[in-house]
Amino acid sequence: MISDDLLDIAWRLTAGNPTQTDLRRATSSLYYALFHTMCQSNADTLAGDDPQQRDQLAWRQAYRALEHGYAKQRCQRASGNGRFSPSIQRLAGSFVDMQTLRHRADYDPNTNFAQQEVLAAINEAADHISGFLDAPDRERRAFAVYVLMRERQD
Repeated sequence: MISDDLLDIAWRLTAGNPTQTDLRRATSSLYYALFHTMCQSNADTLAGDDPQQRDQLAWRQAYRALEHGYAKQRCQRASGNGRFSPSIQRLAGSFVDMQTLRHRADYDPNTNFAQQEVLAAINEAADHISGFLDAPDRERRAFAVYVLMRERQD
């Protein structure tokens, strides 16, 4: 999974005596680990998780459908919403928090990160990803629809 590789990158960048640039890249990679976890879950639950049985174009379309801004809005609502289990809510809350941190890491030259802060964020995100992936497919499918499809207002 792409998300596993991104978590590994974040771990490697924070090892030893990392520079601020290392900590910034780790923070950015951490957000993208959450993002790609959601992308893959969305595609797997909506188009199928067996590469031999699914339509590859449909799977890719579902994978690429997640929009950063809309996903953040929906995750903000989902993180305190009793509709989803605590594991889904935790991932949604972490997604919102990490998107904010990624924006600081990528765009604010005056921001500094502490190594322990980034290590704690990596541990937390890894736990939230694991819990999310352990949630039943039915619930992750409902979450995929929730973060991908806009609700009609009429």
